[in-house]
Amino acid sequence: MDSTVIDLCLKLYPWARFRSTKAAVKLHTVIQVDGSLPTFMTVTEGNVHDITVA
Repeated sequence: MDSTVIDLCLKLYPWARFRSTKAAVKLHTVIQVDGSLPTFMTVTEGNVHDITVA
């Protein structure tokens, strides 16, 4: 499992508050071991840890 934080503008996306002055969402991805195709993807709030999603 790997995750990527996608930064957003806090003024345009106030629902995605990540820190006091930042907004973000996190894309969690599980990739097949024998290939490069994702088997599972989900988007969460920026402060959600990988273990919570796993």
